[in-house]
Amino acid sequence: SRLVDVLRSDARVLCLLNRKGRSGLSSCAACDELATCERCGASVVQGDDTTLVCRRCGTHRPQVCLRCGGTRMKNLRVGVRRAREELEALALRPVAELTAEHEAGAAGPGAEVVVGTEAALHHLDAVDVVAFLDLDHELLAPRYRAAEEALGLVARAARLVGGVPGAGRVLIQTRLPDHEVVRAALLADPSRVAEAETARRELLGFPPATAMALVSGAAAPAFVEALGAPAGLEVLGPADGRWMLRAASHAQLCDALASVPRPAGRLRVEVDPLRM
Repeated sequence: SRLVDVLRSDARVLCLLNRKGRSGLSSCAACDELATCERCGASVVQGDDTTLVCRRCGTHRPQVCLRCGGTRMKNLRVGVRRAREELEALALRPVAELTAEHEAGAAGPGAEVVVGTEAALHHLDAVDVVAFLDLDHELLAPRYRAAEEALGLVARAARLVGGVPGAGRVLIQTRLPDHEVVRAALLADPSRVAEAETARRELLGFPPATAMALVSGAAAPAFVEALGAPAGLEVLGPADGRWMLRAASHAQLCDALASVPRPAGRLRVEVDPLRM
């Protein structure tokens, strides 16, 4: 494949995968049962010592299928650590790992192939090739700004390879070749994303079609109770200890927020939150 050819060339390559660890999702190789936590039901990840670890409640258990007792697991969503091992086998040369947990320069000045999360885009100065190993993970993320953020990553990758005259390339692995982000990157036309996002956010009632705020913290219940249900303001929640407030304009939203005295205790109000 094109990625293998790039890895085995003398190019400086950055492979991006926004999943830390060895595996984000596994299943039993014998019966296909998803590997989940027996305590809370969340998916588990493979630890460094071959145990399975729940990131929600911290439970550790042996790498054994809860359904059939099988001890072999297959990766459905590999993480950076596992990807590094597989890329080394393909590249036939060392591959460094770089995530937000590593300090700047941790990949080493002589590292020719690096695999990491989006933090690597900020740590490295210039490379010949940036390869997105799973852009669908960004395109399908459960965030209302997922498409916008994915295009931002691709644009930053293009800047990173832009300093290599005539040689810089951005490779994208995706099952959604017609997605507006992929088409916008291919045609250098970000308006394709803007047009699709405008229609989508108007339909769903997300900013900038509406004004929105997330209210959280220990004092949030008292604040929301004092706020009540003023005209023109929609109050939704709580969900995960947060309330969502939505209004047709920022003037309506801010007037409603300002009308309530701040209660004692920690209170956080995010207007038009970046992540939700």
